[in-house]
Amino acid sequence: MLKKILPFIAIVLFAACNKPNTDINQFKWLEGKWEGNENGATTFEEWYPIKGTTIMGTGGVYSEKDTLFSEKIRIELTDGELYYVAAVPGNPHPVAFKLIKSEKDSTTFENPQHDFPQRIIYSKNADGSLYARIEGKRSGKFSKQEFSFKRIN
Repeated sequence: MLKKILPFIAIVLFAACNKPNTDINQFKWLEGKWEGNENGATTFEEWYPIKGTTIMGTGGVYSEKDTLFSEKIRIELTDGELYYVAAVPGNPHPVAFKLIKSEKDSTTFENPQHDFPQRIIYSKNADGSLYARIEGKRSGKFSKQEFSFKRIN
C-alpha cells in the first residue's frame, strides 16, 4: 500500500514546491520610475505603489518628444493566481499572462495563446537595475526583445 501512495505524495509535494508565489508584495521592488535606451529611443516603465492585490503601471518608448509605443500594465491577483495584464492601443482587449515562475529576483509570466510575446520575464540585477525580456515565436521563429532599465527615482 505504501509503495502505491509514495509516488502520489511525491507528485503532490513536487507540484506544491513549483507553484509560484502569489503574494503581490513580491513585486514591491518594481515600484518607481525606470528608464533605459534601446537603439537611440528611450524606454520607460513606471510602477505605482501596490493597492490591495494589484500593482499598476505604464510603459513605452519615445524618441525626443514623439511617443512610439505606450501601454498600461498591471500585475493583479485573480482567482488565486497572479497575472501580468497589458492594455496596448490597437488591441481590442487587454492581454493577460499568468505567473509561471517566481524566484527572489526573477519572475516569468506566460500566455502561450498570444501572438507575440508569449513570455514576459523580469529580473532585478545585483546593482539594482531592472532587466526585462519579451520572447516567443513570431512568424514561426523564436524571437526576443531585451530591455535594461535604471531607476530614475
